[in-house]
Amino acid sequence: MLQQLTGLFKDHLSTDPAVYSTDKYTVYQLTDGLRFGIENTILTAREVDLLDLLAERVVTSTSDDTVSWRRRLEQTHSEEAEPFRMVHFLFEQLDARTGEDLQQLLRSFFHTPSAVIPLTANRFVVIEREEFVSENDLHDFFTALQSDFLTDGKVLIGQQRKSGDLAVQFRLEQAALRETPLLHIERFLPALTRLTLLSTDVRQELIERFITPLEYESRETIDAFCRANLNVSLTAKHLFLHRNSLQYRLDRLTEQTEIDIRSFEGASFLYTLLRVA
Repeated sequence: MLQQLTGLFKDHLSTDPAVYSTDKYTVYQLTDGLRFGIENTILTAREVDLLDLLAERVVTSTSDDTVSWRRRLEQTHSEEAEPFRMVHFLFEQLDARTGEDLQQLLRSFFHTPSAVIPLTANRFVVIEREEFVSENDLHDFFTALQSDFLTDGKVLIGQQRKSGDLAVQFRLEQAALRETPLLHIERFLPALTRLTLLSTDVRQELIERFITPLEYESRETIDAFCRANLNVSLTAKHLFLHRNSLQYRLDRLTEQTEIDIRSFEGASFLYTLLRVA
């Protein structure tokens, strides 16, 4: 598609990231993540409407804080030493005024010092830092937003991390958001389990992150625990372990993966990855 657009707009189209922070270009993002900017002066209203159907319009910003967060999210790696969780929102087509109103509501709903980052005209990510909004409150808020703005959307509640690679986490969760059905508010683990079965590239990345670093003993524990329907006593019997020894293994697994294997969602996710590894 980019080749056709380049032929149409010629030198007025640029893929240079430097244009993304200027007000001379309207910037778009294709489904594969590729961005391009087109000079505002040559765009007609009809062309803008057509482009909005073909790609997501990227929201440019002069806010130093927003620009800084975007740069971190778009890097290959960006380590975060403090606890964080990302909540991802994607709505059907929004006009500029509605998008601004929505940003204000997001800022008022989430706890300070959460950062609300507009990614495109329809896509937002909130980075929570100290306090995390409850899932029930998010459900109510999402339902109210769809009703007030008369638009459909979807939400992905990201993984709560004590620390970690913010950029890698962002890419994984954005990929999971794309596969989340419209009108849903989805948790991190069910969304990534679905993504494991749909995307070969992401599947390999998840295996390398969650399964590859584990020693044989931990993998054996995941397999036995899930085959025993998360029954600790039965698992210990199958592995010829004392119950306390198994509890230690389960605690260590949770510490290593930051996934609670004692929960159904956590066990399903790790077991699925183990089976496809």
